Amino acid sequence: MPPRAGAASRGGILSVSAEGTRAIFTFDLATFSAYAAAIAAVLTWLLIALSRPLLARLALARPNARSSHRVPVPQGAGLAMLAAGLFVVLIAYGARPDRMVGCLTLAALGLAALGLSDDIRPLRWRLKLLLQALCCVVAVAGLPASLHLLPVEALFWPERLAMVFALLAMVNIVNFIDGIDEITAAHSAPVFAALALAGPLALAGAATSLTAAVGFGAVAGFWLWNRHPAHIFLGDAGSLPLGLVIGWLALRASAEGALVAGPLLVLYPLTDAAVTLVRRHRRGAALAEPHRDHAYQHAVDSGVPVRRVAATVALVSSATALLALVSLAMPHPVVQAGCLIVGFCWVVPPIVGWLRRKPVVPPAGTAP
Repeated sequence: MPPRAGAASRGGILSVSAEGTRAIFTFDLATFSAYAAAIAAVLTWLLIALSRPLLARLALARPNARSSHRVPVPQGAGLAMLAAGLFVVLIAYGARPDRMVGCLTLAALGLAALGLSDDIRPLRWRLKLLLQALCCVVAVAGLPASLHLLPVEALFWPERLAMVFALLAMVNIVNFIDGIDEITAAHSAPVFAALALAGPLALAGAATSLTAAVGFGAVAGFWLWNRHPAHIFLGDAGSLPLGLVIGWLALRASAEGALVAGPLLVLYPLTDAAVTLVRRHRRGAALAEPHRDHAYQHAVDSGVPVRRVAATVALVSSATALLALVSLAMPHPVVQAGCLIVGFCWVVPPIVGWLRRKPVVPPAGTAP
């Protein structure tokens, strides 16, 4: 297996990695990632505490026919997560990060601004999709030319186009899944935790590991406020950039030598969204129309407690994240195929089981 670009050395992290990622820190990767996660968690919690009164006035989520909450709840906590993450990035890379980190940051800021505008005053879906796509193009443009999913130079531009579509899909999928308390943390925290560990285990590059550690800390700080019953929601201002970062990390994981690693990391939200779209298409429902057809929403409407649904998603996502690490450690095609099959065996049963349950709770903003 070729050495991974940007991986940590035994004595610490190089000031300039193989992929050109500049950093001003000299701690070993595991230590710095732990500090980064802790700082991001504390800052996110504090910033949410400070901004919540303002968000309650500017971006209040009122219950409607698709809601799972009974009373108005502030939204926009993602802005605190993004601010905390940017602070850690400045500590790690200085005021002038390299192109890859800079493009990801710029794209995330663009999506946060778009999401905040939509939280305050809903925008037309076609305009949102176009602006989301532009942000995804920026994020992909920052990836090093040496990063490939398939070792075929002739496929460089088709592969880059596929990356843009993959990021755009994840931006929207994470937004779709953010429909009940705690579920976003449940499916994203295992992704971040796995890739934060992948760096010190020499299974991923330093930039991947550090970004994941910051994401884990930010999600942890948000989860403390989003525990059921939630005191604040992520909002589009948070779910859109979060989806971008998760998708970006999944792409980098797939480029580390195990193509299935990325899909495994996001297998639960990917499967839930795919099943939902197929079911709606078969019914003739408009795919772009807001709805309440996801499996986790069926579970809540059928009487399954919100925390049990979130715990199930966390367990399933942790299992698939572990399988992603296994595929990175043993990237043989047979092992990769086996990990993907086992991953689906974890993900599919709860989704199918929830969809088979009959609603007992009216969905019009009265779910527990």
